Amino acid sequence: MKLDTPLNQLQYFLPDDLFLLRADRDAYRNPIAQPSEPLAPIETPTIIDETPVITFKYLGDNQKNFLVLTHYTADEFIAEAHLNALISTVTRINYSLQDLAIVNLAHTQAANWEQLSQFFKPQKLLILGSKALPSNLPALVLNETDQADNCQALYTFAFEEMMGNKENTKAFWNQIKTF
Repeated sequence: MKLDTPLNQLQYFLPDDLFLLRADRDAYRNPIAQPSEPLAPIETPTIIDETPVITFKYLGDNQKNFLVLTHYTADEFIAEAHLNALISTVTRINYSLQDLAIVNLAHTQAANWEQLSQFFKPQKLLILGSKALPSNLPALVLNETDQADNCQALYTFAFEEMMGNKENTKAFWNQIKTF
């Protein structure tokens, strides 16, 4: 027995007939073309948190994270005479205007304590008057140093209530000098 072609030799190794399904036969006849360029990786869409970024307009540089909250409807931050009194007071306890951030809550839209705290990260908080109390701030006692979250807080009289009133000024000074 002479074997002429390799196909004839297959019959000795594979005695049964081989059949391909139509889809398989087409796959062998038309192999999938390889792309000439590598495919770019598929980018998965990122979910963007669309929480609005809240910013505040303030006076000072906030170098020592000392936040002062005021409420003046007629002034941008604080009345000039009151600013001079505030600077004079904080200078006596070794702070300057560059160390503070003075925010006038009369000109901010519904600022709450959480937003102020996240933005300024205060270590000290001075609240000048009941109108300057932000919403959702833990309860504070007037003219007593207390903790508000992670900062030392002093809620005291507004300068309008202190100017010309020695009792209120003395109560404020007794607290701020140890603040």
